[in-house]
Amino acid sequence: MNDSEEFLEKISEGHIFYHFNDEELYLENLVSYILSGLEKHQLILVIENMKILPKLQEKLNLLLTEEQRSYVRMVNNFDYYLSNGDFNTTTVVKHFERDLSSLKDFNLPIRTWAHVEWSSSEPDVELLKDFETTADDFVLLENTLSVCAYSSERLTSELCTLLKKVHKYCMTDHHFSESALYNRTSN
Repeated sequence: MNDSEEFLEKISEGHIFYHFNDEELYLENLVSYILSGLEKHQLILVIENMKILPKLQEKLNLLLTEEQRSYVRMVNNFDYYLSNGDFNTTTVVKHFERDLSSLKDFNLPIRTWAHVEWSSSEPDVELLKDFETTADDFVLLENTLSVCAYSSERLTSELCTLLKKVHKYCMTDHHFSESALYNRTSN
């Protein structure tokens, strides 16, 4: 078990910035996150791309019962981040609220994992900041656990610094720590 898997099992709330390099380790961490959530009797919303979703589904089919799989909702991240052209905060929030409301009927705590992507060579920094600030507000208000995953190859140093400012925790494929740049307080 690596540092990241160990910490994901220990914490129960917070906003995590995960910048990953290795897709296989990324998938292992995602599966570990789901298993930890199920052990804690939580629902899990996974927002993932179409390349990784089938691989995740295959792994979960081997590890989970049908009942356990019913507590994991997987959605295509294209609907969130690219369906209205490039990254649009309003569209993302609308999809997120819709998917969360469909899970509220279970009356269980919810944890989320979102693989954030955009189609342009680089996202609009202000839009991304607005989106992640809104997400952080939600995490603080709802006392939930939420991972925002980004491929390291798509991040500039400016984006990486920005993301560290709006996430309480930082994670890589192997390591987990509190963000030294995070400066927000609960509402």
